Formats: sequence, C-alpha cells, structure tokens
Amino acid sequence: MRRFFGLALLALVSGCPSAVEHHYGQASPEPTPEVTDDDPRVVRDGEDLYPAAVVQRARELERPESGQGLGSGKPDESNGECRLYAPELPAPECCKSEYGFDAKATQEACGHDLYLGESFQYSCGYFFHHAESGTPTWIRISMVPYRSTKEAADSHDIRMRNKKIEGFASEPVPGVPGAYWSRHEDLRWAFIPGWSRVREVAWHETACSDEGMLKVLAQLAAAKEPPPGAPRLGLIPTARK
Repeated sequence: MRRFFGLALLALVSGCPSAVEHHYGQASPEPTPEVTDDDPRVVRDGEDLYPAAVVQRARELERPESGQGLGSGKPDESNGECRLYAPELPAPECCKSEYGFDAKATQEACGHDLYLGESFQYSCGYFFHHAESGTPTWIRISMVPYRSTKEAADSHDIRMRNKKIEGFASEPVPGVPGAYWSRHEDLRWAFIPGWSRVREVAWHETACSDEGMLKVLAQLAAAKEPPPGAPRLGLIPTARK
C-alpha cells in the first residue's frame, strides 16, 4: 500500500518537461521537486507523505454504509469535546450548554455500570447503560423560560391537565428547597432552582430510583453556574463546585 502511495505521490509532484536543455545543448534530467508538509497536496502519515486526494478517498471508504456519524449507537470521544452518544441519531452533537450535571455522581447514585455519553436533541440527553434491560436509559435537562421553579411547575401542570391527565400536580422535592417534581406513568419531571434560568429535568423511571434521583437533584441544585463563555471541564460532564 505504501508503495502505491509512493508512486502516486511521484506522479503528483513530477512536472513537465521531464528534462531541461543544458546551455551546451546537452540534455540533463530535471531534479525531483522537494515536497514538504506545507504542500497542501500531501498529508503526513508517520514518516511518509501521501497525496491528500488518495488519503481522503481512503477515509471515505472506511465510513459505514449507513452514513451514521460518530457517537451514533456507540460512545465516541474522538471529537475532543465530549463523550458523544445517541442510540439512533444519524449525526449526534455535543450539548452546547452546561447544566450542572455530574455523570460520575449520577452513575453512583443511580447504580448504573456505564456512562455512555451525551447528545443534544431539543434538550441535552445523558445516557447510561441499563444493566437489567441491556438497553440505554436517559436523563434529559434543558433551560426553561420561567422566573421561578414554582412558575415553571405550575405551567407544566396546566399543560399536562390540558392533555386530560386529571389531578396532575407537581410537589416539592424532599430535601431540595425550591425544587418541584411530578410524575405520569413511567415518566418523571423536576424543576431545579439556583441558576439564572430554571432547569427542567426529565427522566424515565428506569434511569434511577426515587432515592437515587433525590441525590441527583440535590447535586444539580448545589452545582455552581458556569461563568459566561467558560470552557467545559472535560469530556465527561462534571459539576462545578
């Protein structure tokens, strides 16, 4: 393969004419042009330089036929920004905002064996491997445009009752002052105070027990809000203290 690339590179950099006329009328071979890393037509692989077009084509052939992007169906950290994961999204993206979520603390509180990663789709989803079912489970967080958690919870209650869910009502979260939570069938919601914007948390019951989520919600409420423009603390979401 390297021999093929070497021949391709030679063909790329060899110009014409192949010989120049000596001033005495004798033909002498033209020296082979020197190619360096600065030449946009080539890329380095180890100690060798290869034609950029050939390398690009090889990379395209390595992509899965499904066209799925990195992090789709499998955790991936090659972007250098986050551990990326989504069960089925064709091209997952890292969450752009910070929410005070701490993956390690949540994993311990909820008893999951593996944090799979994050991705954004309408809200930020944090995924864990659910040992009992063998499938991913999630906790999702977003910012909501309300002045207080009480206002956010009341608005959510009205929307759910308008969907004919009679008696739906949020309640204060035990041990987390100012937070409210609610449930419907196997879905749960909570509204967390402490930041300039209210954070809404949604999760499936398989994601965590009520006892575990009380620890998670308390951790979210205690997390410090990041300063504007602050960089992430690492590939794995960690709460600021």
